[in-house]
Amino acid sequence: MIEIECPHCNGDIELDDDDSGLFNCPYCDQEFLWGQESQIMDDNTQIMDDNTSEYSSKSDYSHLVLPSILISVLLVILVFIFAFINSYSQAMSCGWQNTC
Repeated sequence: MIEIECPHCNGDIELDDDDSGLFNCPYCDQEFLWGQESQIMDDNTQIMDDNTSEYSSKSDYSHLVLPSILISVLLVILVFIFAFINSYSQAMSCGWQNTC
């Protein structure tokens, strides 16, 4: 038998030496991975999210894709609006026939 700590609640859990796979913690009822798959994971590639008590990868930026696309589109639209305002203001200051 081996005694491990739950990665979510730090409760002590006893498992057989050859156990591996996905387990439910008897204390917090959260799932965790143990065995060959979990031992391969490097501790430096995981961070603890205090709000959800779940592990997520540092390199997982998929939640930032949509906001970055929206910001990029907004910036392009603003550039076009300012270019139009600039050309309109020049046209109005010189007259429509460009007599400046």
